Formats: sequence, C-alpha cells, structure tokens
Amino acid sequence: MILARLSRAVREQNWFAVAIEFVIVVCGVLLAFQISLLSERQAAQERINVQVELLRTEMRANLAEIQANIGILETNNGNLRELRVQLSAFTEGDDATRLNELALYAFMNPSLDAEHFALDQLEIMDGRASLSGSRLEAEMRDWRQVFESVRDTEGNIDSLIEVTNAGSTFEALSIAAMVDSYPRIGLVEPVPVRFDTDWLTLSEDEGFADHLAIFALNLEYLWAMNQRLETATQDLLAAIDERHPE
Repeated sequence: MILARLSRAVREQNWFAVAIEFVIVVCGVLLAFQISLLSERQAAQERINVQVELLRTEMRANLAEIQANIGILETNNGNLRELRVQLSAFTEGDDATRLNELALYAFMNPSLDAEHFALDQLEIMDGRASLSGSRLEAEMRDWRQVFESVRDTEGNIDSLIEVTNAGSTFEALSIAAMVDSYPRIGLVEPVPVRFDTDWLTLSEDEGFADHLAIFALNLEYLWAMNQRLETATQDLLAAIDERHPE
C-alpha cells in the first residue's frame, strides 16, 4: 500500500507526498528495529536474572561448605598447636601415643569444596553490562579474589606436606605413612595409631621445629582466609537479595 502510493506520487511528481511516504517508511523501519532491540535486551536481562538465581543457590551451598571447613581448620590448628607443645617437652621414655594421634590429624589440608560455575557463567554472559557499577558486581569481584587467596594458601600447605613425603628428612610422617596409620574400619578392637618415627630425635630437630612453625602459620592463615570467604559469601548473597528479592 505504501509502496503503491509512493510510486504514484513519483509519477505525478508530487514530491511532498514522496517525502511524507519516505518518512513513514523510515519511521516504520526504525520503530521495528527499536522493538526488536528492546525485545533482545529484555531476553538478555531475563537470562541474567535466571543466572543470578543460580548464583544465589550456588553461594548458599558454598556458605555451608565454608562454615564446615572453618570448623575442620579450627580442629587441625588445635591439634598442630598441641603437637608442637608436646613435642617441645618430649623426653626419652615418654609415651608417644598422643604424638602419633596428633600427627595423624595435624598434617591435614582440607580442600574447600566450593563451586563457582554459576559465577563464571554470569561473568561472561551477554547483558553482563547491566551489572556494571552495581554492588552485586563489586561483591562478585571481591568473592573471587578471596577465593583465589584460599586456593593459593591451600597450594602452599600442599607444598609443605610434600616436604614430609618419600625421600625427605621426615619421611616417616609422609602421606603414605598417614594412610598406613589410619585406624582400619571393621576391626573388632581399634589399633592405636603409630608412626614409625623417632619422636625423641624429632623433638630435638630444629629443622622439623621450623617446618612445624611454617606449617602452623599457613594453617592459621588458611583459617583466616576461610573466615574472610565466609564474610564475602554472605555479602554476595546480601547483594543478590538486594537486587533480586525472593
């Protein structure tokens, strides 16, 4: 219809009518484009909203894991502190039963079982710009930074644990020795934990004392970083609730 009128106006050299019809056509195209663009933006925002909900679920699960991990680290820290005290006071003829127990549970590095898949996806999605400058964006960035610090510290502790492995000065406290010493399931009577090591010699070994001190510092730092991650997770959940109330 519009093209027919435009063609007739051109034949009749009615340039005013031509201009009017041309403006109508252009406006129609622009309006259709804007409607399409708005629809795309709304669809992208809906996808962002769905992903934010997935992030909320992920962070709630992470919070429970972090809090459980903090409890484990507190126990490990206590065991390591007691091991250092008992070892410093150990003398020939003392019963090493408690030292064996403490060694089994002190040299553990629980790896935090936290997920960040939903966070990864949200950070690369179309429409991500809608979060720019928001509190949610800031809390997401802070969470990732703290989480990476947790992983770095876990790696440092793994390296320290490796020092006790095969071929080292403290091989008798290696991971393999820990596995062998762990109480066997199904036994009628529990067998006491025992490491094939000379505790008296270790009590006088300055290198081992230094190793324990460095290990303790890293374990304390890991505990502190897990606490920071707990706070960062709570802050991220608060930012999600602020933006998308349930």
